[in-house]
Amino acid sequence: MKNNLYILPILFIIFITTCCSKLFVPQELSENYALQSGVICNAPEVVDGDLSTISQSSRILISMPEKKSIRKIIIHSLNISDFILYQSIGGEGEWKIIKGIKGNKQTSIEIDTQVITDKIRMFISDTRGKRYADPGTIEDVDGNTNLFTRQVDAPPQIQEIEIYGLVDKTQPKEPLKPLF
Repeated sequence: MKNNLYILPILFIIFITTCCSKLFVPQELSENYALQSGVICNAPEVVDGDLSTISQSSRILISMPEKKSIRKIIIHSLNISDFILYQSIGGEGEWKIIKGIKGNKQTSIEIDTQVITDKIRMFISDTRGKRYADPGTIEDVDGNTNLFTRQVDAPPQIQEIEIYGLVDKTQPKEPLKPLF
């Protein structure tokens, strides 16, 4: 009788582990949407698939030809520190924040998200690294010229932005062929 008490929990554990292993299959990322044809970007260097090209734009807009379900965005940059990513929510000028990051020190930033959009916008507000003095002159109301310097951040260096969804495994990749 005691042996029968142990069999039921063991069978239950075996049943749960075999069923759950089928339910929780690792999900596969789609191809990089930013490299698809029809994508328009005001900084084309960030969507060319080449990490050796660099954009120094602090405002980047990526427009895809159709709305996509986006699950991961990867940003490759040599020096961005603070930035905000937005998604278009439909109307002209209507944006929603996906993620804001301050104090970044990584060169490859992975952002997990769940958005459906056809436009991604990035505003970079600060960079890491050297700042430099920008000399200038200003003339006051009396006509006197004064020299001044202002501290300027190093320009951003964005190598690539990758945009991914998930592969739909419910549809077969190739149509089934008849056996005969």
